[in-house]
Amino acid sequence: MNVIRQKQWSETELIAQGFRYYPSRRQVSLVRRLPAEEAPMFIQTDWDILVAEAGYYIAYRAGDDLRARLEDYSPRPIRPDIFKISYAPWNDIKWKPSPTETHLLSLGCQPYYKRVGVWAKRLTTEALVQSMESREPSIVPPGAWVCVGIQGEPWSTTGEWIRSRYIVPASAFLASFSK
Repeated sequence: MNVIRQKQWSETELIAQGFRYYPSRRQVSLVRRLPAEEAPMFIQTDWDILVAEAGYYIAYRAGDDLRARLEDYSPRPIRPDIFKISYAPWNDIKWKPSPTETHLLSLGCQPYYKRVGVWAKRLTTEALVQSMESREPSIVPPGAWVCVGIQGEPWSTTGEWIRSRYIVPASAFLASFSK
C-alpha cells in the first residue's frame, strides 16, 4: 500500500486521485501557541497520534460543553509556517463568544479563522497517511477523509469534521458514498 505523504501536488494530480477542493467555512477557531514547557504535546486522534512541538499553533474546538482541561477541546496542531498563510485574526465586531469560547479565551486562546480551503476525498478503502505531525504512517479506515493542505501536507479526519469546517455540498458528500 502506498503512503500518502507531503509533496507539492499539482491540481491535475489531486483531481486524478479523487480529491476535490472545498472552501473553508468562515467561523471562529480558538488558537494558542504551544509553549516550550508544554512541548512536545501528544494528541490522540481517531486513528493517529500527532506530535506538536514548541511553537506550533494549537486550534481548539469549542463545542457546546465546558470542559475541565484545555486538551479536552479536540486540539489540532498547526505548524507555524502553515498557520501564518492559512489563518487570519477573527475580526467580526458582532461576535459574541459562547460560554465555551469565553472559557478558551480565558485559557490563553485567541480568535482566528481559516481563510483557505482544502483538497479532500472520502476513502473507499483503507490508506496509509503520513501527516507532518505523525512519527509514522497511520492506517486510515474506509469512510474517513484524507485532506491535503496548502503546503501539500496530508492529514485524515472524519466526515463530520469535514462538513463542520468546510463547505461540502450535500451532493458531493452523498456521491462519496457511491464510490
